[in-house]
Amino acid sequence: MRTKDIIEGLTILQGYRDKPDGFDVGAEHDVLYAFATDRPLSAEDVARMIALGWHQEGRSDDGPEYDPEESWAAYV
Repeated sequence: MRTKDIIEGLTILQGYRDKPDGFDVGAEHDVLYAFATDRPLSAEDVARMIALGWHQEGRSDDGPEYDPEESWAAYV
């Protein structure tokens, strides 16, 4: 994943936070995590996140494309 895709994804998520000046992120090995947002993303922004290479771990292939209660992750 490119740095600009990480930044763009975090910028999208920031718009769905109640306090956009700061939110929790984490990292483990080669994965960056952005914790669940305060409000659900629009369908358009979900598509943008996926196109940038972000995903939600633990989502089954037969389940919904997006779960607003789950974190987003990006392999770096």
